[in-house]
Amino acid sequence: MCLIVSLASSVIHPALAGGELFDSLDAYPPRWHLDRSDCDARILNHRNLHSGGADGGACESIEFHAGLGSEVLFVYSIEPVRPTDDLVANVSVMSARRGSRIGLRVRFPYLRDPQTRRPVSAIIYGATYERAGKFESIGIGSIERPLRIKQANLRGAHGASADVSDPYVDAIVINAYSGRGDTGIRVDSLSLRGMIPIGDHGRVDPVPGLSSGRPRPGASGAMVARSGSDRESGTSMVLRQSLAGELAESTRNLRPGPAFPHGRVIRILEHQGEPLNWVRRLGFDAVLIDQPPTAELLREAIQSRVLVYAPPPTAPDPELQTLLDPVVAWYLGGGVALDNQRVEQTDKTVRRLRRLPGVWQRPIVVAPTESWPQYASLADGVVTDAPPRGRDLSASEQSLAIANKISQIGGGHDVAIAIQSSLPNRLTEMNRAIENSIGVAPGGMYRWHSMWAQTVQALEHAPRALLFRSNRSLVSGDVDSQQRSMALSYVNRFVAMISPWLASSEPVSSYTIEGAPYRCGCLRADGEELLLISSQQARGDEILAGDGKVINVLLPPGHENRIAWRMTHFSAQRVDIDSTPTGAKIQIVSPDVCELLVISGDAGTGVPLNQSALQFARHASADRWQLTNERVAAVRAAWSQAVGSGATESLVPVDLMTVAERTLRDAEPAYRAGDAETTLRLSSRADAWGLRSAWQLTEALMPGMRSRPGEAYVSSPPMSAGHPQLQIGWQPLMGDEGWSENLIAAGGLDRPEDLGEGRWEFAQRQVVRSRSSISWVSRGFFDGRGAARLVATSTTPEPLGGGYEGTVAVLSSPPVSLKKNQAVRIDAMIRTIGFGAPHQGVLVYDSLGGPEMGVLVRGATEWTPVRLYRQSFGQEDLKVHFEIIGDGEAIVDEVSVRAWAPEPLPTLPLRRISENWER
Repeated sequence: MCLIVSLASSVIHPALAGGELFDSLDAYPPRWHLDRSDCDARILNHRNLHSGGADGGACESIEFHAGLGSEVLFVYSIEPVRPTDDLVANVSVMSARRGSRIGLRVRFPYLRDPQTRRPVSAIIYGATYERAGKFESIGIGSIERPLRIKQANLRGAHGASADVSDPYVDAIVINAYSGRGDTGIRVDSLSLRGMIPIGDHGRVDPVPGLSSGRPRPGASGAMVARSGSDRESGTSMVLRQSLAGELAESTRNLRPGPAFPHGRVIRILEHQGEPLNWVRRLGFDAVLIDQPPTAELLREAIQSRVLVYAPPPTAPDPELQTLLDPVVAWYLGGGVALDNQRVEQTDKTVRRLRRLPGVWQRPIVVAPTESWPQYASLADGVVTDAPPRGRDLSASEQSLAIANKISQIGGGHDVAIAIQSSLPNRLTEMNRAIENSIGVAPGGMYRWHSMWAQTVQALEHAPRALLFRSNRSLVSGDVDSQQRSMALSYVNRFVAMISPWLASSEPVSSYTIEGAPYRCGCLRADGEELLLISSQQARGDEILAGDGKVINVLLPPGHENRIAWRMTHFSAQRVDIDSTPTGAKIQIVSPDVCELLVISGDAGTGVPLNQSALQFARHASADRWQLTNERVAAVRAAWSQAVGSGATESLVPVDLMTVAERTLRDAEPAYRAGDAETTLRLSSRADAWGLRSAWQLTEALMPGMRSRPGEAYVSSPPMSAGHPQLQIGWQPLMGDEGWSENLIAAGGLDRPEDLGEGRWEFAQRQVVRSRSSISWVSRGFFDGRGAARLVATSTTPEPLGGGYEGTVAVLSSPPVSLKKNQAVRIDAMIRTIGFGAPHQGVLVYDSLGGPEMGVLVRGATEWTPVRLYRQSFGQEDLKVHFEIIGDGEAIVDEVSVRAWAPEPLPTLPLRRISENWER
């Protein structure tokens, strides 16, 4: 691949400055994309050819079908540059038909389309392709004069007050329309000279003659573009200031548009410094950044066609006004919890943002943790987080928790659901400390299937957007970031193939599934039904597919006359709807972790479904095949190490591993041949067996881990992160030998004096809607003489919520001093009553791991043990916390913290071979 960019700058005149770009278009991925057409154009094939280019080398090939019309615009995005006569673009083109034209797309940042809310654009065309069947270089330059004509036309169409100042070029365009039917075009050797990036007003003067002569909205009189001398009369300055104020006032009251663009489900990544081109390649539409946008990021976003959600600036920066197009909305809630204490402060911030100049006006998105109705009334869009998967909520509980929040938000608001894609920071740091302590290489298996299932369950609520939370960069270079990138790419394609139908759908009652623990959510759109099916056989971040099982989706009467398609493998595969005495059913053999069905009364629906799926099948099959290969290989290696080291006495599931590996070998020819459907089908089968093997490995290494009610809650950092090799190295800690005595003197809670300042402390949230208390009880304890009883109740007719919203109080242990890099084990016995709503219970965690690594205890009507393994980072104090979430009662007893302090190994009984032996 050859992609060269060089930049130069001058403080004298733009004609003396410029940069160059050259792209030989010889490497994956393809650079050009279909922007729009007026002839229902659709791409048939888009790829990079290894030969056949202008010089006999590689090039980019596009095949498309077009109807009647006049334009099929393919776009090569660039960073925004100034539209000067020195800007010259060339590209080599070959087609069987004449008529393709090259052009430059110019955007006018202050003139917005009332429908799309995007800046209006215009295309200035250059040379036309004439030599059919041969490569020809076509170019465009000297665009200032045609640009002034475009500006005049825009004022005629939008009114004399239309602000068409500060235009910029953001793309090279080829209008490839040359008649009806199928058309092929090859593109090679793109070059662009005379590039002057915008946003550098302090270094380069504006281009003469391209200002509209009107001030930009929100700019002060001192910042308006000057067409001649820098010196103006006082009357002229006053006039400009007055006009700027009028324009700002007129645009201030414009509706800022939707918080999440309609027409598809927007997929947003929490940005951690990744290149935006890479983010776009993974299938994301937008990024959420944690700081106000910079000129560098905005230029990159324009070039990468990535939308931006960002915290608002403290004050508008005139240097950024031209670049604000990618910013969709201002985001409030990053870095601080928007709880019931911050409603008034947020209201003031929103009022300030509503008074910004028109060009800075954007919808406002908030991410509250409670007080949903109050925050929703202030904003245009709301982000609600799905419950952490480590809390081990069932799919039904997670869905109900999200539904409760959305009902509080109310209608009329765009809603996005946030899903965690990365491990908690403290978990990653703790495992790194364990690796350094015992000398195990970094590794692990990213458990992406549970994220996929949670995404599908989130789609049941028809959100406008999905936000994937991320704590670490996807380009950090480790195994986790590599696997997470592929997993996010696969999940994004899964959502994208059905996105047009999801965007116009509404949730309806779900259907019952028999045969295996699966859940079926249902959406309805224009008479069509989307069935979102996901596995419920889960344990924390681990989940199983229905390998070898059969599920029956039970449908109401009348559905037997309709048609169903299975979209799971990125193709519209017809499935039968069978009649039953009570209605109808759809049967699926060996279902994947997630399944997607579409039911319609129109047989023609299958055509657009299949076309939509095929757009993403190639990428999805590559991601799934690679992820499955890596998982199966990692599970095989972990099982061999576990058995070989004596970490477990369980037998290796040879049959499962062998059939998984054989299936992947069978899938490889299809993968090499580009048969996406076969690759996906075989990969999903192998994946199911790999998941089953990993599930059994967890049970072998963690025999006490909770898999059903009544069993112990056990948390071990390596297994929480899917790192069995590290757990094998830590396996000696799983026994009862080698641990110190209890380091908490009052851990038994045997005296009422143990509860108080300096000992066990009880902290309460100042919330009007709840009441909480703690008491020492001398009956019903587990051991010793007593226990602590925690009670939380609602003071209103409405029950307390779950998660952060339902947090009422916390009981904290006395501090325990730890040495650096010391392994500890925390034990407790707990009983609970109540906590019937989703995401309620007693959250048990410690100060080392934080709430993110805690376990949620609920439904424990009998004494239930809780065990947390932890590793200290440095010399610090440890506290154990019992956090009450929701309405209920809990009894806590026999809390202990023990340090790993094994006895030294006995001296080997060796004796000298000879008394005369010398070292």
